[in-house]
Amino acid sequence: MNHRFKTPLAVYRVGSKRDDDDLFSDRKSGKVDDLKCFVIKTETSEKTDSKPVLYIVKKVIGVPKAADVQLSDEVLLHGRRYLVIDSIPRRYWRELLVTCEVKGNDR
Repeated sequence: MNHRFKTPLAVYRVGSKRDDDDLFSDRKSGKVDDLKCFVIKTETSEKTDSKPVLYIVKKVIGVPKAADVQLSDEVLLHGRRYLVIDSIPRRYWRELLVTCEVKGNDR
């Protein structure tokens, strides 16, 4: 396996805030923590039913077990924001399953 150890990872907690008239919900994101992580696995699949083509990137990331990361948080890894969709506790660390959509060219 090709692990990338001590990769910087920023965790953002995303919440919503209603305005005074209770009409609109603004997304507010606040930084929770900076962690050192390691990338375990990367998988890329393609959505061919949409134009332009969208690629779905899924990664499995290892973080310290005591890290404050919840489902639906966003993590910033290598300049790209990923959504946390699953968290699996292991013996000494926790595995996060994260995903994002990337636009590709339409060749």
